[in-house]
Parts: sequence; structure tokens; C-alpha cells
Amino acid sequence: MKPTVRSTIAEEWAHIVKDKRLFAMLFFIPIVYTFLFGSIYSHHKVTELDTVVVDQDRSPLSRQIVQAFEESESFRIAGEAYSEEDARAELADGRAKVALIVPFRFETSLKQGQTLPLVTLVDGSNMIVANTATKGANEVITTFSMGLSAKKLQLQQGLQEEQVANVLSPIPFRYRTLYNPTFNYNEFMLFGLTGAILQQVLFLGVALTVTREKENGTWARFHVWKRDPWLLAAAKTVPYFLINLTNTMIAYVICAFVFDIPIHGQLTAVLSLVASFTLAVSGYGYLISMFSGNQLGATQIAMLIAVPSFMLSGYTWPLESMPQALQTLSHGLPLTYYLDGLRNVLVKGNDLQAIWRDCVSLVLMAGITYAAAMLLTRFVMFRKMADADDAMLPDGLPEGAAAPVVPAVRTGGSGMTI
Repeated sequence: MKPTVRSTIAEEWAHIVKDKRLFAMLFFIPIVYTFLFGSIYSHHKVTELDTVVVDQDRSPLSRQIVQAFEESESFRIAGEAYSEEDARAELADGRAKVALIVPFRFETSLKQGQTLPLVTLVDGSNMIVANTATKGANEVITTFSMGLSAKKLQLQQGLQEEQVANVLSPIPFRYRTLYNPTFNYNEFMLFGLTGAILQQVLFLGVALTVTREKENGTWARFHVWKRDPWLLAAAKTVPYFLINLTNTMIAYVICAFVFDIPIHGQLTAVLSLVASFTLAVSGYGYLISMFSGNQLGATQIAMLIAVPSFMLSGYTWPLESMPQALQTLSHGLPLTYYLDGLRNVLVKGNDLQAIWRDCVSLVLMAGITYAAAMLLTRFVMFRKMADADDAMLPDGLPEGAAAPVVPAVRTGGSGMTI
């Protein structure tokens, strides 16, 4: 029968309705992702940045300034440091995003008309955090300098506005942006986007490795590894592991020498992080391939995980400003730990000590996903295959008749026989 436009459209609609996974992809996933991405930014702006205070003055004025920062929605006083070096260490390790430094004899110098500025150190590895911190600090200092201090002096000492101006000069203020002082957007985004792309490619490569065997009808040849599923997992994922290591190193060389992105940190720390990340993503991809009957299904599942990973990783929008449910979800994604460690090493110049938690989390993810995949391989997939083979054997053979012989199939060089 010659196809018509109407019949072809009807067939396509029937296929969409019949394929539940495709139906969900077309009608529900866009809505789910819209709610997901909208929820990420539901707080509308970054607030309560962890702030460490270095109060070297210990005066009533310095305590009032610290209190003003605490009352601002942009900052949350998370602790106290005793020197600028300690404050820098807090920012380097990610325990704080901002450091407020009140210098020694600050109040006395202001009353004497001398210039001794307040200083804020800002973590510039995330430009959204840096912009929020510098803007918020300027607002706090300006408001405090021109308003709160003057009112308190008028109330406590009965001074007029002219007298207040003579007693307390406007508070001088400076900020220093660490790690990305020029606010270079390329330095901010390129590492994160490169990591997301590498994850997506690795997801696809590993997720298709088993489903390809299923579609080609060659999966049965691995039955000899039923009791050693780790051999199959290693054989299927080692090539992709090595490819991703190579691709990652090439990508960062391009970032450094083609786009002039400064790269800091130790090579051993970078390699440890990349290896842990590659292992975790390979585990996720291998587990996905166990649940998928064909390459299309594996691709769809891999994309469902990979697409929101960058937005949920906290690389651009801080995790602290996301709803708690999304924070929990983000901690189950390898890219969250990888990009956190990447920023600590390549941008901030930290060593392995600063990222060991990220590496351990990634290795644990790999262990869980590979263990689940190997259990499925041994106790589900090959058992179904054996049951199918038993069902195909003829019943009621005549007495003395031999069962049909299944020809052996050998694979080149592996020594496996079925």
C-alpha cells in the first residue's frame, strides 16, 4: 500500500504513544526540567555568604561593623581568624567565601583623620559570589558609615551633624578579589563547561558498550565470566577510562596554551581528581547499560542525567542558595565533586589535601555503581539468558535420543568458548 502523508503521521503518533519512554521524553521531561531549573534559582539571589572575620582592632566600632555584616542578607559570619594568612587559607579551602579584615587601631586612626581602610577578601573563583560579595560589602560599609555610626554618636554624645563629621570620617574601604582578579569570564566558565562535555561523552561511550552487544546478539559470549563479572566490567570500561584521561589532559593543555587560562596546582592532584571522576562516571554509565535494552534507551537515560548535572553542580550558582532537595540531589552526581575539586586545584592552586574528600566521594560512587552493575550481571542478566536457553530445548525426546548439540563459538584471542 502506498504511504500517504496522513497515514505516515498517524503511524508516527501511534509509535510515540506506544513507546512510553519516548512519550515521556517528549511530553514530560521538558516540564520537569523547567521546574528543576526554576527551583535552582528560586532564592533569586545569592545570600548568606560564609564570612570569616579578622578583627585586629577589638574596638566598639569594629564590633559594630561586624554586626552590620551579620545583619546583612548577603553575609553570614561563619567564624573568626587571627591573621590575613589564616583568612586566605579559609578561602582557599572553601570554608569561607569572604573575609572581613579590620586593621589594628582602626577606630583611633579614623578619629585622627588618618586613612586605614577596611579590607574584604573575596573568592573570585565564582564570579556570581564575587559580584555579590563586593556589592554587598560596599552597601554595608556605605550604610554604616553614613548612617548608623552618625546616629549613635548623636544619641550617645549629643553631637550635631557637623560635629559628627569632625569626630568620625567616612570609613575607607577596599576589596581584593582572589584567584580571578580581572573577573575574566573565560577563566570562570571554561573549566566547568569542559568538565561537563567530558562527562557527557564518557557517559555515552560507556552506556553504549553493553547495549551494543545486546543489539548485535553477541552478549551471550560473555557467559564464561558469569562468576567473575568484574572481568567483564574491566574489559568493557578500561578503554573509555584511558580515552577520557587523554581527552582531559588535551583539553586542559588547550585551555592553557590556546586560550591563555592560567592553570595552578599540582599535577598529582589533577590526575587523582580526573582518575576518580572518570571511574565514577564509568560506573554510572556501565550501570545504565545494564538497564537498557538498546543503544537508544541507554542514550536517553545518559542524557537525562548529564543535562542537569552542570546546573546542579554548584559551579555557577552556589549550592547553598539552592533548595535543600536539590542540594541532596546534586551530591549524588559525579560532576558536583569533580568541578569543586577542579576549582580548588586548577584555579586556587591547592594540593591534594584540599580535594581528598572529593576524590573519596567519587571513588565511593564508582564502587557502589560498579557493585550494583556486577550483581545485576551475575544474578539477573545471565540467569535470564540461561532460563531462555532452557526454554528453547525440545521436550519429549525419544528414549535414547541425544539432545541437539550447540556448536561452539570461539572469539579471536580471548580463549572464550560458548
